[in-house]
Amino acid sequence: MRFLKFTFFVLLICATAIALLEYAYRYYSTQADRVFKPYYAKVNTVQTLYIGNSHIGVFNNIFPEGSNEVGNMSLGGQDIFRMYTVLKTLVPKSPALKKVYMGLDYDLIGYNQTKSGQEYINREYYQYTDTLYNNTMTNRAMSMSNFFRANRDIAFLFKRNKTEEKPINFIPVASPPVNAGTETSSVSTPALVHHKTIDPFLCRKRAEEHTLLKFKQQNIAENLDYLERIVALCHQHNVQLILFDPPKTECYRSYSNKEVVINAKHTIDSFAVANKVPYLDFYNDSTFNDDMFVDYDHLNAVGVKILSDKLDLFNK
Repeated sequence: MRFLKFTFFVLLICATAIALLEYAYRYYSTQADRVFKPYYAKVNTVQTLYIGNSHIGVFNNIFPEGSNEVGNMSLGGQDIFRMYTVLKTLVPKSPALKKVYMGLDYDLIGYNQTKSGQEYINREYYQYTDTLYNNTMTNRAMSMSNFFRANRDIAFLFKRNKTEEKPINFIPVASPPVNAGTETSSVSTPALVHHKTIDPFLCRKRAEEHTLLKFKQQNIAENLDYLERIVALCHQHNVQLILFDPPKTECYRSYSNKEVVINAKHTIDSFAVANKVPYLDFYNDSTFNDDMFVDYDHLNAVGVKILSDKLDLFNK
């Protein structure tokens, strides 16, 4: 009897702690919340959707949330699997949608975010996409928990304003930003800093992270399957799909693994031809000099505007 009482007491403490944590994190805003909620607020008017990783997230520099005809569902590190889950969720619910611009860097064809140690982001997205890469009972349970969707962010408990939603930062924290300054046309842009100094060590670290550490040959077949599903989804709903690879700095290109770049490019080019979908490759585009980047692989507002203009030219 004493053992049963002790067990009941322990279970009661655990249940109370769980209930308190769930209550404390009820207002936590995840990255998924901060991309889905603005999109759903204008879901009936969005005509153009951008989706990809942080390289595509920077399009918010010229198409902010207030642009009712343009949506951006990009997030740092987003892989092809999660782009598929987002598109299969949103495309059928977007009656005005005409075009999807999907960022497809070479390295993405061999990348899987869950296998790279960021499974928690899939749990954030679950309540919107109803899809998990590892669809286990444990993962589903964690995906319905406020505490685990917050990725156990203990610092949140000490935050005064629990309802404040911070904007998504698409540029890695370690990246040295360009000083803000001038404006070009109607777009607020960073000043162009000529002969900008680039740290070769950090540049090499960034390039090797993408083309060596996170790129796995065994992920390619699976990613091609998700790409085929995306093509079929867009075709089913009469949405034009445009795949594109955003530009990179000369330093980034020089340190990227050459074998991975060549093989990945060939794989994507072959897929695009076989599936009759455009793939606009700006990887080596000399239009984009280093002064048009915030760091080694993210465009600043000047660069994004030029890239946007080039994408528009494709449809004219």
